[in-house]
Amino acid sequence: MYINGSLTIDAIMKEVGRNEPCPCGSGKKYKQCHMKVDKESTSRNKTFIIGALLLVFVIIAIANFFIDVKQKGATSRPDGPAPEGKVWSEEHGHYH
Repeated sequence: MYINGSLTIDAIMKEVGRNEPCPCGSGKKYKQCHMKVDKESTSRNKTFIIGALLLVFVIIAIANFFIDVKQKGATSRPDGPAPEGKVWSEEHGHYH
């Protein structure tokens, strides 16, 4: 990733091997310096995305439950006589 024509710190650190010197200038190996920080950041992002998807799934499931209950309760016996040989089922909301 470039900003004003130069690589950002994140882009530089992603290109560094784990046993190379850390690009922050500390003199430590990358694996002993910023590699842990980079992995934790990535892990937090994945956790957030999974949590958000789970929340959306739960909201959709709850909404579908209430829509389904509402539709079942709205079924009433149609006007007019029942078809020949059929009886209306209040429980199921249709003729049998």
